Amino acid sequence: MAAVFQPDYHRLLKTIAHEEPDRVPLADFQADTAMKDQFMGRPIRTIADHVAFQAEAGFDFIYLRANYDYPGTTPVSSTGTMRSFMYSIAPDSETVGTYGPGPLQTRADADKIEWPDPETVDVSDMLQAAKVLPPGLGIITGVGGVFTRTWILMGYEHFSTMLADDVDFVAETAARVGQIQCAVMRRVVKLPGVVAAWYGDDLAYTESLLVSPKILRKYFFPWIEELAGIAHAAGFPFIMHSDGRLWQVLDDLIALGVNALHPIEPKAMDIYELKRRYGDKIAIFGNVDLGYTLTEGQGTPEAVRAEVRKQIKELAPGGGYGLASGAGITRYVKLENFLAMREALLEYGTYPIRQ
Repeated sequence: MAAVFQPDYHRLLKTIAHEEPDRVPLADFQADTAMKDQFMGRPIRTIADHVAFQAEAGFDFIYLRANYDYPGTTPVSSTGTMRSFMYSIAPDSETVGTYGPGPLQTRADADKIEWPDPETVDVSDMLQAAKVLPPGLGIITGVGGVFTRTWILMGYEHFSTMLADDVDFVAETAARVGQIQCAVMRRVVKLPGVVAAWYGDDLAYTESLLVSPKILRKYFFPWIEELAGIAHAAGFPFIMHSDGRLWQVLDDLIALGVNALHPIEPKAMDIYELKRRYGDKIAIFGNVDLGYTLTEGQGTPEAVRAEVRKQIKELAPGGGYGLASGAGITRYVKLENFLAMREALLEYGTYPIRQ
């Protein structure tokens, strides 16, 4: 079994390039530490531990980022989990509070808060991981969303008000965040072991975009285009994560340089329709349902196997598809369901795909 799951990041790169590798890649970008502990049968705390989990679980990469974030947001570790959760201080502390006002209510507040310095953000976890990567395992790195960080800095209600009353304030904040994120991206794509770039920015919820396409296109999409350009200039594909219903801006995202989209939230978008309409233009990573199929107390291994088989059969031929959950391998996913997901991938995901 271990030999079958030998990491090979070229598998992921071929998938993004719409080629058929040896098998469909396992393409989740986050697994909660509690799930990693269960899978490995021991506490997973160090960077070496996280690398070992990725390899043994069947991934071809580990997602790592610089350790930093913005005032008003919960500090995030390089492994994508909240620092306090990663080190087991409190199991529920991974949740980010997004209600109420943020630290940036007026322009004067911009001089009072501590902005990240791209030249000094901590990349030690990435450097440490590069030293212990097993053969075939690559690092995917990147930055969090300019849109999300802008509205969290203000608080969503205030952000929405400013879109009507002082949109220049929003634009100035987005520009400051965008400049920082681009500077960090330029730095991290040069680090050893990196094989692809990632950008996470939730633009939507299950029914609609969070703001109008006009606002996104004018104030936020130029930063996505610049970030994609940085990745491409470094020779890497550009993968974007966004929850929610994205139909209105999919053409935009492709034009901006997004090469792959994750996770195709099941409640918001039909992954089969996405494949039919855009499968030749963008790779898709998704989307075994976290709302039922993988969930503690509801889903079963049999349901997981059936959903994985259906997705691989209909989405994988021709490349451009990676198997993932609808958001991440959360702590409320049953271990037996995650194991069933992996086993079904091995059984049904070898190319050429059996029809």
